[in-house]
Amino acid sequence: MSDGFVTVGQCIEGLPIGVFVWELLLCAFLASFWLGALNEPTPFALGLLDTDWTYNELNVQAVLAAMGVGNAISMLLAGWFADKTGRANVIRCLTLATVSCGLLVQSSRTLGQTLCGRFLLGLTSGGLLAALIPLVAELLPARRRGFYMTVWCCGRPAGALLAVLISCLLPRLDWTNFVFMMTAPAVVLYILCRLDVMPESPRFLYLAGRREEGFLTLAEMYDKEMMCLPWGPDSVSLTTSSEVKEVKSGLRSLAHSDAAITAWLCLIIFFSHCASQCMRAWIPTILAAGSPHQTPVMLLAMSLLQAAGSKAQSSGASLLSAGSTGLDRHLVMVAAQGYMLEICGVVLCAAASWALTRRLLVRGSLCAAALLAIGATLAERRNLWLTAGPLFGLALIANAAATNFLLVFACERFPTSSRASAVGLVLFFGQVAELFAPAMGVIMLNRFSVQSAVLAFNSLYFVAFLLSFQLPLPGHRERTLHDVEEKGARDPLTRNRKRLGMSYQTV
Repeated sequence: MSDGFVTVGQCIEGLPIGVFVWELLLCAFLASFWLGALNEPTPFALGLLDTDWTYNELNVQAVLAAMGVGNAISMLLAGWFADKTGRANVIRCLTLATVSCGLLVQSSRTLGQTLCGRFLLGLTSGGLLAALIPLVAELLPARRRGFYMTVWCCGRPAGALLAVLISCLLPRLDWTNFVFMMTAPAVVLYILCRLDVMPESPRFLYLAGRREEGFLTLAEMYDKEMMCLPWGPDSVSLTTSSEVKEVKSGLRSLAHSDAAITAWLCLIIFFSHCASQCMRAWIPTILAAGSPHQTPVMLLAMSLLQAAGSKAQSSGASLLSAGSTGLDRHLVMVAAQGYMLEICGVVLCAAASWALTRRLLVRGSLCAAALLAIGATLAERRNLWLTAGPLFGLALIANAAATNFLLVFACERFPTSSRASAVGLVLFFGQVAELFAPAMGVIMLNRFSVQSAVLAFNSLYFVAFLLSFQLPLPGHRERTLHDVEEKGARDPLTRNRKRLGMSYQTV
C-alpha cells in the first residue's frame, strides 16, 4: 500500500463539486425523505388512517413502539455489517428488504400481524442511515463537506410533511396502503443504487484489498465530471506510508482513544435526544388536556417533530380520546407549517458551516437548545404563549443541528475501518433515548409537577453541553478523512488544518 504517488483520499477530496456530488446528494435526500415519511407517527396518532384492528391508546403505542425497537436494532447491526461487507451493499440489501416488508404489510389484518410487520419494517429500514452517512462522507470532496453532509437531512421533515398531507387529503386511507405508498421512494432508491449512481466507497474498496474495483470506481467518478483520472492503477494507494500509528500510553491516551470518544458521543446524543423528546411530548400534553391557551403558535411549535414513536404515547392517545375532529384538522394544518419551518432550519444550519467551526456549531447548538428550552418552559409557566411557541421551535432546530454536526464529527474522527460502526452506535443511542424518555417522564410526573419534570429534562441539554468539552472537536471548518492511522502523526483533530487533497487542476 506504500507504492503509490497519491492516496485514494486525495483523489476523492480533490474532485470538484459537480454532477457526481449532486447525484449522490439526490440519493441521500431520497433516502432521508423516504425514512421521514415511513416513520412519521402523526397519521396514526391523530387517527387519520383506517385499520382492521381496534384503534385505541394502547394499540397505537404498541404499533409505533414496535417500529422504534426495530429501528434501534437495525442501526446497531447495519453499521457493523457496513464495515465488514461494504456500505453500498448494506444500503441495497436494506432497501430491497424494506420494499419486501412493505408488500408483507399489505397482508396484515390483526394487531399481532401489524406489530410483526411494523417491527420487520423498522428492522429493515432503520439501519439505512448507519451505512448511508459514512458512504456520503467518504464520497464527498473535502471542500464544504459539512454543508453537503447536513443539507440533505432536510429530506426527513420533507418526507414527514408528505405523510401528513397524504393522510389528510385522503381521509380514512387504509393504513396498509399508506405504508405501501410511503415505501415507493425505496424502489426508486434501489434502482439508482443498481445503476451505480451511489457507488461503493473507493476508500473501503482499497482498505478491503479490492484495488482494481476501487480504481474503476474512481475512474467512473472522474468520468461523470468529464475528466480523466490522471493517475494509473499502480499510482493510487490507500496511504503513502506503510507504518502504523503508535499507541500512546497514559491517561491522556485513554481519554482520547476511539472507545472513549465513542462513549462521550453516545452520552451526548442520548442526553440531547432525551431532552428533545421531553419537549416534543410536553406541548402536545398541554394541548390534549384542553388548555384554554391553545394558539396557532403553540400548535406550530408542537408539530416540529421528526420520527419518534414516543409522540403517540403522549399526544396521539390523548387526542384520540378527546375525539375532537376540529382540533385534528388544525393539528394537521400546523404540522405542515411546522415541517416547512424545520426544513428551512436544517438548510440554514447547514449553510452556517461555511463560516463556523465544528466546535462552535456543536457546542453553540447544544447551549442554545438548553437556553431556548428552559425559556420556553418558563414562558409557558407565565402563560406567554406567543413567546413560548417560537422558543420551542428554535430549541428543536438547534437540537437537530447539534445532532447533524456530531455525526459529521464522528465521520471525520474515525477511520474507514470503524466509521460505520461508530455512526451506527451513536444512532442507536439516539433511538434508545427516544424510547426511554417517555417512560421516564411518566415516572417523574407521578412524583413532581409538569414544569419541574420538564425543567429537569431540559437540564439534560446542559449535561450534553458540558460533555461536549470532552470531545476533541476541531477548531476549523473542514478536514480530510483518514483511512488509517500513521506512525508518528499527531491526532488529526488537534493538529493544524491539513491540505485538502490534491486537485485535478494541480496535477
